[in-house]
Amino acid sequence: MIATIFTTYIEPIILFISGGGLAALFTIKYTRKTAQANAMKAVQDVYQETIQDLRSDKELMKKENLDMLSQISNLKETVEQNCIDISELQNYKCIDTTCNKRRKE
Repeated sequence: MIATIFTTYIEPIILFISGGGLAALFTIKYTRKTAQANAMKAVQDVYQETIQDLRSDKELMKKENLDMLSQISNLKETVEQNCIDISELQNYKCIDTTCNKRRKE
């Protein structure tokens, strides 16, 4: 941090005062370009992290979607079996399996 402040602000002032006015102007341009390049690199790093996060979220969502489809399939099978059982039980007078009246009509 201190080195950055020194190269950005103090060094050009010292160069200008010591008689290197032209050198100070070139140094300022170089320092600006370096700062801009560093800022662009930081922005690019943030974008790359965002892209990685989005990809990992997408993979997680795909996995969860497959799990949900499997659960829905299991539920459909259970409902179908329950419907079959209910329609079979409706044929009996009594649904208690130990009852003597349990018989088909």
